[in-house]
Amino acid sequence: MKEREKENLFITYQQTIDSIILDKRKNPKNRKLLNEFKANINIGLHVEEDFCLWVHLLSENGKYALKRGRMEEYDLEIIATPEDLLYFSNGENSTFNSMFKKNRFGFRKLRFLKGSNGRRNLGLLLKLSKIIVLD
Repeated sequence: MKEREKENLFITYQQTIDSIILDKRKNPKNRKLLNEFKANINIGLHVEEDFCLWVHLLSENGKYALKRGRMEEYDLEIIATPEDLLYFSNGENSTFNSMFKKNRFGFRKLRFLKGSNGRRNLGLLLKLSKIIVLD
């Protein structure tokens, strides 16, 4: 994958996450969840058979930032193809569907791994699904 394609993919995904969070902030019932969610999440965008573009989502005190690269200290790590994350974000694929059905590479649509502290943090995955899924 060329560097320009990687940058375009990152910008597209960043704008998607930013617009979802902005949309969620408009609804008063989501403000508490958005403000209390604190996590460092590595996200692997599985774009080719042998390549993942790594980005990370930082969330603290209601501020969200999506940056390129993989963090050493993280709470949760998820890996999915960009289209599976899109279907997950727009609600077409549920958390259950994403965790148990397979993608075009033969892996689960949404793979989640332990954090750097050795904990699975399934609760963070469930909260993340409430944050990045459109209402």
